[in-house]
Amino acid sequence: MRFLWLLLLVSIMIRADELDFLDEIDSDVGSFEEKKSAVDARVKLSFLKNESSDDDKIFYLRLAKQEKNYLYDVRFIADEDTQSFNIKELYYKGNFAEKSFYEVGRINIKEGVSRGYNPTDYFKGTHSLTLSNDPKERKENRLGSLLFSQTLFLDKWTLKAIYSPKISVSKNTLLSDAKYIGLHLDESNYHDRASLYVDYSGFEDVSSSVILHYNEDDLNFGFNLSYIYDSWIVYLENSLKYAKNEISKLEINPAIRDQFSSNKKYIDQATLGINYTSASNIVTTVEYIFNSGGLDDDDWDRWFELGKNPLYARELGSIREQIAKKESIQSRQSLFVLSRASDVMTNLDASVLAWVNPYDGSSLSQVGLEYSYHDNLQTNLFLRNYRGKTDSEYGSALNDYEVLIEAEYLF
Repeated sequence: MRFLWLLLLVSIMIRADELDFLDEIDSDVGSFEEKKSAVDARVKLSFLKNESSDDDKIFYLRLAKQEKNYLYDVRFIADEDTQSFNIKELYYKGNFAEKSFYEVGRINIKEGVSRGYNPTDYFKGTHSLTLSNDPKERKENRLGSLLFSQTLFLDKWTLKAIYSPKISVSKNTLLSDAKYIGLHLDESNYHDRASLYVDYSGFEDVSSSVILHYNEDDLNFGFNLSYIYDSWIVYLENSLKYAKNEISKLEINPAIRDQFSSNKKYIDQATLGINYTSASNIVTTVEYIFNSGGLDDDDWDRWFELGKNPLYARELGSIREQIAKKESIQSRQSLFVLSRASDVMTNLDASVLAWVNPYDGSSLSQVGLEYSYHDNLQTNLFLRNYRGKTDSEYGSALNDYEVLIEAEYLF
């Protein structure tokens, strides 16, 4: 870990003029001039204390900048064993006409109105930099895809088209998965994909959109619908896919795949949610998630029965990890709850998050505290708990609890 602390020290020295305790106070207020930084940098140290598995110590460095016509976002991630440099996003934005805009480059497309799971987020699951059950982390910490998008604004209508080409590259190269610096184009652009979005805002307090998405294997039709009433928001996000379920697509032991593969030609995924903001500014979201291609009660029983065989146990764990990397849902039904309170004390935010499997009653819960010392320095504390029987979705996790401590400094 020595090089991590050295890198952190160098980063601080480079931008030492922005640290309060190193600043010289200038009594001449009139001479103050705001300096615009050429890059927005964020350094984060993360320590994850696990009950049974090895603890994780991770260093993150983010260098990003968003301007009118371009955006770049690069991430350096390192732990005690591995280091990687990733170009998360890099694209140019221009316009052909006053109401016609285009974007070209590596872009992280994030679609859908839901918080816990987005069935219409069709560009998800390309390459996750970190694995997390926190929906915000899942959406943000993934590589974008190389693509071209065109958006046209027409009064109450918005039309958007996206095309992302398939790119075939050799392994262990800069364009794929080189050890330290790899673009992972084989994972972010693994298929020819195209989407057409149509948004309509002509109804008062109602937002709606329809999406047609195509790739080499699947044809998808999705829609988002939300309604605002006072402090309440009710929404539905749905996707109908002409596709096989996730397990059927994996290259795994046929004995396992045959147990959970489906002959269904259509997979229906939907999230029905309700969001409420209280007078004290506590925002609470509750969602019911349905995935017809996921595991029901009988499937979960067969899953854990197979897991008793040492020949299958390791591969079943690998399957769960692959589905998580695709940012998909393994169970046929899930419940998601998120409640967040801002400024419970000065500069202190609190949150509660929970995932529940209704078949076996198992759950993953997380309580979080986020405290800002000032505009540039923030510390986070998260406590996660996995509850349930050993033969349940969350009760079968390696750890019963995890404690995550983070310190972030923004340049």
